Amino acid sequence: MKEGVGLTKLVCFLKKILRYVEIVIVGLLCILLTVNIFKGVNKSLLVVLVYSLFYAASLVTIYFLREKFFDGNVVKRFIFILSVSVFIRFLAVYFLGLTPQGDYAIYLSVARKIKNGNLDNKLYFGIFPHALNYPIFISLFYRLLGERTWLPRIINLIFGTFEAAFGTYIMEKCTNPRIGMIGGLAIALNPSIITFTLLSGGEPIYASIIITAVFFLTVGFNSKKQHFWIVAAGITCAVANFFRPTGIILIIASILVIFLYSKVKITIKIKQSLLLVFSFAVIVWATGFVTSSVSGYTKPSYSFGWNLFIGANEQTQGRWNEKDAELFDEVKNNLGDPSEIQKHFFKLGVERYKNMGMRVIPHFRKKLGVWFDESYVSRVITEWQTQYTRFKSGDLQQTYSLIINLYNILIMSGAIAALLFLSLEEKPPLILKIISFYMIGSIMLFMVIETAARYKGAYYSVLTILAVYGYCKTGGFIKKRLSRNNQ
Repeated sequence: MKEGVGLTKLVCFLKKILRYVEIVIVGLLCILLTVNIFKGVNKSLLVVLVYSLFYAASLVTIYFLREKFFDGNVVKRFIFILSVSVFIRFLAVYFLGLTPQGDYAIYLSVARKIKNGNLDNKLYFGIFPHALNYPIFISLFYRLLGERTWLPRIINLIFGTFEAAFGTYIMEKCTNPRIGMIGGLAIALNPSIITFTLLSGGEPIYASIIITAVFFLTVGFNSKKQHFWIVAAGITCAVANFFRPTGIILIIASILVIFLYSKVKITIKIKQSLLLVFSFAVIVWATGFVTSSVSGYTKPSYSFGWNLFIGANEQTQGRWNEKDAELFDEVKNNLGDPSEIQKHFFKLGVERYKNMGMRVIPHFRKKLGVWFDESYVSRVITEWQTQYTRFKSGDLQQTYSLIINLYNILIMSGAIAALLFLSLEEKPPLILKIISFYMIGSIMLFMVIETAARYKGAYYSVLTILAVYGYCKTGGFIKKRLSRNNQ
């Protein structure tokens, strides 16, 4: 009897051992099989699968945890969007670390010179002070952490994650938590925004800071301490203006909306507008002083003269070109003063537009075609890969182009719908009206001055917010029409 019990225990023990051994072996085999399956998968299919599955997994998570997300406060939604944004950007930075080329390589070279105190070609930066500001910003980190090649990408990653989270809050306050999370996710997983995380330029930083300014306005309009948040928005706009000289458009858009659509007393409207303008002006002056101290030149008058001149070139559709660049070198050597040089090109630009006459309409249309050209982003991903790129995919331009173009067709269609709805609504959400005016002003500006496909990198997040609102309103409109027809 005892022998039978002992044998039974031994069998049970062996079964447990075999079970654990089986689990370990199966686990290892599954890992090996998974690795080999993906090795055999075509790279194009792998990119599409990984991106699609990540997007689907994010949406499925939101669906199954909707009660926890939507019944709780905004912090839970913030954390989720931050996590998604960090993870996808980290994958891009790790596997697609690009080697900067063109202007982006020049920015880092200038940053190193500023850090080492041997900046040359100061007249050029006296003429174009904004070209110096991003290198100044990066040089601060070079001083603190050394000249690390990964620094700009990590900075962009950090800014980009908060950009998506703030987008969530903005959309939530203008609609509801569900639409807010969709808006934040749309920013977090926008392939163009992710790609600009890899570039060492002012566009991704500017975009994040502008969204932060809109976030402050959103908090301010829903807070008892409005003045504090409005001042914070003005300061943030000025910081954005440091990287690209279009932050002032958001100030103008905000003041227009405050006076035309806000329901507060006229005295409060005046106070809010003055706080915005004053806080913006003080920081712009301070940052301008920083730039001047590095370049040795004060900001030139007619500071956009060259950009106007280039923007009025019909043959190049408002893009930088070698012929105009040769003329620039000649004028620069002859005049030698930043203000006089910019004034000279301002007059030439006005003359170009005068001579254009009615041809200005097709010229503006062509320039918008340049601004909304998405091929730049896919070219950057494939053509800037080097031996340091971990995921070698230089031959996948068509695949990247397909993902980016499809996404941005959806974004632009939704943004156009949003602009239409916001223009027709009698009581639109104030923040979205500000974003609408800001986007309209920005588009109109680039129709006139120099344009380039990469400049749109500063506006993807704003366009994405508008797109989500556009689809939200379109869905509501269709639902309303269908219910009327059923009745």
